[in-house]
Amino acid sequence: HAGGMSNVWWQLLLAFGYGLLGSLIPVINGEAFVVAAIATHLIGPVEAGICLGLGQGVGKMILFQVVRQAKRLPVLHRKLLSRPEPQPGTWRYRWSRVMRWGIALVEHPRWGPLGVFLSGSVSVPPNYPTTILAATTKANFAVFSIFMTLGFITRYVVVGLAVTGVFQRFS
Repeated sequence: HAGGMSNVWWQLLLAFGYGLLGSLIPVINGEAFVVAAIATHLIGPVEAGICLGLGQGVGKMILFQVVRQAKRLPVLHRKLLSRPEPQPGTWRYRWSRVMRWGIALVEHPRWGPLGVFLSGSVSVPPNYPTTILAATTKANFAVFSIFMTLGFITRYVVVGLAVTGVFQRFS
């Protein structure tokens, strides 16, 4: 009936919105939302996972663009250029080496998309810093967006299916 279908749309929109907020405010837990959505039987695990993952992906796209555009601000650009090179043996030097490695990985045509997907799907590397790092590089926005979003969708659909016991049927 129409009232039931209307509730489903609201639940799907809520999942998307929750994912969007969770991508910008890291303490909002998507896995908890999937568990709650399934416990209430309002939407299924696949629908919850897809909408939550899409919301997370869109939020990371927004964060990516905000960081990418902010780095072009003249004040930030001058400040970044005026920093002295870190001296070997210091923590700042070690951190700069880690960051150079991360940038090379994110920009790599084969490993970059895989790293971004893993960041979305299993949070290794953590997706918030990965998003910020990728935005400061030459990483392709479309590739970043697609692979991060697919990672999140995969994560939440798998969590939803695990909560409903789908994977127990295979053991």
